[in-house]
Amino acid sequence: MKKDSLSSPLKKVLLSTVFFSFLSVISSSCGDDIEGKVSINDKAPDKVTNVTTAAGPGEVYLTWTNPENSSFMYTKIEYTNSKGEKSYTMVSKDRANESRVATATIKGFADTQPKSFSLFACSVRGNNKGAVEVSQAPDSPAFLEVVKTISLEPVLGGVLVNYENKFNNSVLIALKYYEVNNESKAGSIKFEAPGNSKGPKLVMLADSNNEFLSGECVILASAEDEYENASDAKELKVTPILAAKIDRSNWSFPEYKEDSSEGTIGYSSQEAIGESDKDGLKNGRVVSMIDGSLNTYWHASWKTPATNYPHWFILDMGKEITVASIELTRRQNDARGQKGQKIYTCSEAGATDVKNPDSWNWVDHGSFAFDPNINTPQSCGLPTTPKARYIKIYFGTEHKGTGSQAMLADLNVYGAE
Repeated sequence: MKKDSLSSPLKKVLLSTVFFSFLSVISSSCGDDIEGKVSINDKAPDKVTNVTTAAGPGEVYLTWTNPENSSFMYTKIEYTNSKGEKSYTMVSKDRANESRVATATIKGFADTQPKSFSLFACSVRGNNKGAVEVSQAPDSPAFLEVVKTISLEPVLGGVLVNYENKFNNSVLIALKYYEVNNESKAGSIKFEAPGNSKGPKLVMLADSNNEFLSGECVILASAEDEYENASDAKELKVTPILAAKIDRSNWSFPEYKEDSSEGTIGYSSQEAIGESDKDGLKNGRVVSMIDGSLNTYWHASWKTPATNYPHWFILDMGKEITVASIELTRRQNDARGQKGQKIYTCSEAGATDVKNPDSWNWVDHGSFAFDPNINTPQSCGLPTTPKARYIKIYFGTEHKGTGSQAMLADLNVYGAE
């Protein structure tokens, strides 16, 4: 029989305490009203006073003094939003300072036309003595100012998007692009321009088939806020520097061993025992990422020995190239893989001791997100377009997916020799 976690005497004391506390609450409530109901002061309070306004980027700042009435509970502010809809916000009396002064920021305006605000001082059930009416025009919204700063510079495989966001508010920059001589080669992208930030931001210009655009391109640039307000599109033209898929015939992984799952200086591990071969190709090995088949894949070792994150591998391209982007494709129809990776590159001259990659002059290009739920290739653009012979892909514990091992079906590099 399962025993209670509390002894019987202690349980009796606790139950008695709860019972008498309950009787005390009931007695207190009944004393307020002969019918047993709590008395509520719902009298309409006096109006708010000392209302002031100020303008911000696409927003208006309001300040006022709450009434002293004991029945006052909150201030309701009514206004019309950028879509012409009636909106309101409520500010509790508890948000005021010791002098009863309260503030509110009303955001999301898309122009600089004057806006009207009605401030109601309300009781708990909304009773009030009418509104105090004020008007204020907001300053130009951040997204309208940011779009004015956008300019482009061509780079290998895409463009650098220059912009400046001097405001505290985050803005989305949206680009739609197509080739002038072949409008079917087109694409679009959105990226965040955080508050108080500036570019450049690298954008790779690729179509739905993940092929880079070439020749003159039209780019329609616009900016948006979190309230779905958007600027008019700004048309820009640019000719990106052509980036090609690099030939893989001379690629390798340092000290690759086909029949061993253990790591070498070129990779943390591979699965050479527990994965069946497909299409006459070796599965589970690092070379499966460059064999030209999406049906095979590299898988970090899970059988003998079993390995957990971090995982990594080093690709030797056989010669130095200028790298525009690195394209990774998940193990097909398997969502247990990694959620991101870090990318490093090293020039031929930087590989000072070929037997000790830890001593090489690696350039850290940061962490990139990876969606383990999609079969299509995912591109990681390198803004500095480095010259490199070696590429290291590192899957840290922070990139761990639902499984314990990283895995990839395909690896490509785009750039110029």
